Amino acid sequence: MSRFSCWFRPFGPSGWLACLCALLLWAAPAGAQAPASAAPARPGTLVVLGGALKDGNDALWQAIVQAAGGPGALVLVLPTASGDPERSARLTAEQLQRRGARTEVLPIAPRWPGSSAEDARARAHDPQWVARVQAAGGVFMTGGEQDRLMQALRPEGRETPLLRALRELHARGGVIAGTSAGAAVMSETALRELDDAFDALLRPLTAQELGLGFGLAPHDVVTDQHFLKRGRVARLVRVLLQSGRPLGLGVEEDSAALIRAGVAEALGTRGLLVVDTSQAVVEQAAPLRVRALRVSYVDRGDRYDLHARRLLPPATRQPLTLGSAEGRAGFFGDVLGDNIVVGVMARAAEGPGRAALGLAWRLHQPTAFEWRFSADEHTRAWGGPTRDDHSIEALRLDIRPVRLAQPVYEGAPTPATPRAGPSPR
Repeated sequence: MSRFSCWFRPFGPSGWLACLCALLLWAAPAGAQAPASAAPARPGTLVVLGGALKDGNDALWQAIVQAAGGPGALVLVLPTASGDPERSARLTAEQLQRRGARTEVLPIAPRWPGSSAEDARARAHDPQWVARVQAAGGVFMTGGEQDRLMQALRPEGRETPLLRALRELHARGGVIAGTSAGAAVMSETALRELDDAFDALLRPLTAQELGLGFGLAPHDVVTDQHFLKRGRVARLVRVLLQSGRPLGLGVEEDSAALIRAGVAEALGTRGLLVVDTSQAVVEQAAPLRVRALRVSYVDRGDRYDLHARRLLPPATRQPLTLGSAEGRAGFFGDVLGDNIVVGVMARAAEGPGRAALGLAWRLHQPTAFEWRFSADEHTRAWGGPTRDDHSIEALRLDIRPVRLAQPVYEGAPTPATPRAGPSPR
């Protein structure tokens, strides 16, 4: 049970438990049970793509086609989020066709030529487009702006027939894939508009920034994208703490989390970063002070059990011995920089002192944040064929605000020019 402050949880643990029990009793009729002859549903697949997907990334494109049923399977392209949906749909369809899929485009997008937001919402209720989803093996949601997806398929939180058809497709064993904005809406909680992750350390998110997604991912999980490239771990931490959902899944660019039966597999160029807030202690909401977060890095080819919260490395990985308990913690000057956080985690797990410090800061902002990663009895690590291949499970992360001297830096004094002496005689 998370030990959040009352700012995050207005009811005590007993109150939440009572509410949960009451809901379960209300939702389940007495004596209700599944028919004995009912066959278990084949688990569907989610492919959560981190954005910037390259045409030549065969592993990801083929994974989508294979999950849809293999060569010849029908995969629909849904370009709702795109600012140029015709072009986005055409390019996506071409890549899927090259891997053997049959494709059709669902022209449900506010920016579709001759369309509008109202038209897109109307088409999400149109039986002909719902029928195409019912006949497909998979759907690919392109990138763009997630608000366009929400306004068309789940306006004001109301589920449209098309979104219901997507859920049914997934439930019967099909695949739902989404890149960038299409990945952001996979979870029930979705983040919008917060471009600078540092802001999430300074203050709570507004209602405009934190909203609903499609709820396709496991209920406790929040998905995020462009993750390591843009240093978005800070904003994912805030989303988890503020929403009460305990597990965050950050997907890097040109990479994907393939989720099936509650297990996420890392595919593509890089891996996944998992943030677990289930044991976090929030000491201050703004600026954020929190301790006992847990972070894991799931390298490509590895899997992570989202229910058991365990990393599942393949047999080709070798367990690594954690670094010496003695020694000085490493220090990194910009923990929110491009892919920096993975290096900080590796240093904490494998280096002397079993700890590493990172600083999150902005120029002219006096409040900065110290991120302390440390390895303890819960931490495990594995290595691969090269020095860059490593997976790390359950590093502890503590974040606290600190003050920076102002100005952070200034120019060094210009060396004095030596005065010319008297001319020699």
